Amino acid sequence: MSEQDAEAVQNAADGAVTEGGRDRRGRGVFAAVVLLLLLLCAVTTIAQTYVLQGDDQVVRGVIENLECLQCHAELIPEFDRDVVHNPFMAEQCTTCHTPHGLIEAETVIEGVSQFWNRTRTLVQWLPLKIALDVFDAEDDAGGSEGGDIKGVTETPVKGERSELVLPGNELCWICHGDMGSMRNTAYSHAPFTNGHCVDCHDPHASDFASMLTADVESLCITCHPLGPQLSRMQVHAPVQGFHCTDCHNPHGSAYKGILVDAQRDLCFTCHPSVARLSGMAVQHGPYLNDACTDCHEPHGSDHMPLLRAEEPRLCYMCHPGIETDFLKASHHPVGTISLQCTGCHDAHATNYSALLYDDDNGICYDCHATPIQASYDRSMHVDTPCWGCHTPHGSDWGPLLKAAQPEVCFPCHERADYDDHAGGYKNHPVRPVYYDVNAKTDLTCTTTCHGPHGTDHNHMLRYYDSPLDGNCLICHAVTPGDIVGVDF
Repeated sequence: MSEQDAEAVQNAADGAVTEGGRDRRGRGVFAAVVLLLLLLCAVTTIAQTYVLQGDDQVVRGVIENLECLQCHAELIPEFDRDVVHNPFMAEQCTTCHTPHGLIEAETVIEGVSQFWNRTRTLVQWLPLKIALDVFDAEDDAGGSEGGDIKGVTETPVKGERSELVLPGNELCWICHGDMGSMRNTAYSHAPFTNGHCVDCHDPHASDFASMLTADVESLCITCHPLGPQLSRMQVHAPVQGFHCTDCHNPHGSAYKGILVDAQRDLCFTCHPSVARLSGMAVQHGPYLNDACTDCHEPHGSDHMPLLRAEEPRLCYMCHPGIETDFLKASHHPVGTISLQCTGCHDAHATNYSALLYDDDNGICYDCHATPIQASYDRSMHVDTPCWGCHTPHGSDWGPLLKAAQPEVCFPCHERADYDDHAGGYKNHPVRPVYYDVNAKTDLTCTTTCHGPHGTDHNHMLRYYDSPLDGNCLICHAVTPGDIVGVDF
């Protein structure tokens, strides 16, 4: 071999060594870049997990749903909410939606550029996005350099609008069939019945319990404006606090108004003082028949305690005949500041007839103790209740008598012995057609002779014991210019 040939061989060998060194350095740089990217991904993920205080739900959700989220990146923040729908979290988008992605093929330069794009897709939701945008700008400026093998890549993109796999009124039952029984209840919430679940619930994720689209306090009033009730003088406590579901089931119920329980039992949960009356002998119709709202407004009222109208107008709605009684000449002052219907009657239940607070004269003595009680309890009338002679509401004869005198006395006193109109023989006149010169009013049994509520004298005489003539002489004494037909 000549000296020239030997030199050529040596140069070729040196070139080969140099070329091999360059390839090894290129692969080393590439490996370093890959390791750096993986390190950045790990660091960012750890940071994100720390921020979430150990909750890796977001990380898992994004990774599992990566295929859909490549096009629907706007949904990525949903994973960070307090409540996430299970299908959405578990890569089951097609449980509810029909797939609609398209595949677009394009020729790309494989190598570092392709690896970079794939890594960017995985981590674009992380805080590295800002850094990636910077690298994107440099990548666009640098063209397609970084690889020397051409290939074809397929990229998923949004296609036509996705549809639900079933109509809205059927879809939710796939997973929530256990609620289907509520559709057959007597009363149901309209959105629930019509399958408009998303009127109240977010289908992906929510910051509110039960995946509601808003907090309960705000959600119900979007369809049920409570402004007028809230502005009334008294507002029911659950309404004032917007705790609608304390009383109402949001889906369906066997009770009117989609209440969570029968009216009476529901009210008893907060009103135990009324609940204890349920064992009493006489119960008001609405109270007995589970109709509290016949008398009370469930949300708000201008009449205490949450009444639908003021007393006695509320009572007249069911007792119109009694309203007529209070229009008569003599009547109790019901409807004034001094007396209402509930002054004598309990609105819920008692152990006495007519829902009275007492079954004897005690209820009258509450207002008429002085001076009537002391004399009446030791009189001959003591066994006759007050309502034996008086009507409790109103009468055409005062004071609240059941009939005019002397007819009101005859149910207990033989008419022939006292009525000058009874025939047979002449009795003392005790009719208002005569005049009582002592009392200066129409003559009756009680104007001068007898005290109907008792006196200190026998036979309930007002002024003297019988058979003394004192009572008679009050009218029949010789008084100049004032003689009543008999002159002793």
